[in-house]
Amino acid sequence: MREYKESQHTLLYKSNSDLSFYSAGYEECGPGYSYGPKFRAYQLIHFVINGSGRLHINEHIFELSAGDAFLIPSGKISYYEASREDPWTYAWISFMGINSETCLYQLMTSVEDIYIIHDLDVEKYKESILKILAIEGNPTSQYFQANSILLHIISQLFNDIDFQEESWGKDSAADEVKFYLDTNYAEKIVLKDVARSFGIHPNYLTRTFHEKFGISPKKYLMELKLKKACRLLTTTELPISLISSSLGFDDQLAFSRLFKKEFSDSPSAYRKKSRALTVSDDS
Repeated sequence: MREYKESQHTLLYKSNSDLSFYSAGYEECGPGYSYGPKFRAYQLIHFVINGSGRLHINEHIFELSAGDAFLIPSGKISYYEASREDPWTYAWISFMGINSETCLYQLMTSVEDIYIIHDLDVEKYKESILKILAIEGNPTSQYFQANSILLHIISQLFNDIDFQEESWGKDSAADEVKFYLDTNYAEKIVLKDVARSFGIHPNYLTRTFHEKFGISPKKYLMELKLKKACRLLTTTELPISLISSSLGFDDQLAFSRLFKKEFSDSPSAYRKKSRALTVSDDS
């Protein structure tokens, strides 16, 4: 692994700057190499140069390959691992600052998969990051050089995703709330508090959300949680109590009652049936 982490300025300085370089690196991973689960206080972007791997973030799982970039916002717990058959090589860059969250949010809301950007010319990003790793000079000079390359990389990303400046931020409150639910569904969410944080009345939120998506935000959130529960039941051996708590349910019994009401099976019965179907399909 090759990495450069700027150390001339304090984290307080970086976090209070407009946009400030934090670190960059390049790694050719071995089969099954993994990193995390980890919580970060900075924004992070990885570019997959070749090979493949998997990203876990907020109960989402993404299969990634060359040409993809994955975005990890500060405050989110993530885990990623290289394929055992075709391990990836990636380059990364991270940054902090007052506008860093908005910058990453603009990128995330302008692409279909939120955390993933597909079909990038990753070689040009690799070259930029390798320039950072080769920087020489005194620490202050290095910082400004790295920061200039960071800004260049971000400008290229906004250009590559065809960011529409005139339309961003003009989506309805329903779009903003849906994005919030999609990325935070694993937490214990109180919709009244969500509405307040967006500066709107809960009744207005419910009405506009239903008009836009044909479902109430409360039902959308619950269906989202149950959808993720189904995936965890069929693809992992996690205890039902852990699945329940990881999705923000107060207790396992409440989760099981809701699950059975929706699918006519208890979580354990659903897991057994899904495993039986998988075995049948493979035989």
